[in-house]
Amino acid sequence: MAPFLVDVTGNTLDLYDTVVWWDDANHLVNWALLSGGIGLLLTRSAIAPQWALAVAVTGIGATLAILWEIGEYYAFIRNGTELDTAYEDTLGDEALGTAGAFIAAMVVAAKAYRTR
Repeated sequence: MAPFLVDVTGNTLDLYDTVVWWDDANHLVNWALLSGGIGLLLTRSAIAPQWALAVAVTGIGATLAILWEIGEYYAFIRNGTELDTAYEDTLGDEALGTAGAFIAAMVVAAKAYRTR
């Protein structure tokens, strides 16, 4: 729930428009947290090679980041004032979300196989 709390707090305090790096940091850190949670769920449910866990966590995180951006487009961007910069911002957000998922995947895979 922490990523959603951070997102809502950032919107409430208008940090997305007043702090230049806020949006980018949120996409990286929040997707790392969400993907880390997914990774923890995956480590409990199946025994898989370390590389397979890392690929699964990164792939699921990247897919969810893409779906999130599609939702943002339909909810805020398509009829909003940010349409001119939306393409670049969306690509950056997807890249940062995927990077956050990859970081989480590396952490979860390393920890999961140290404890087995």
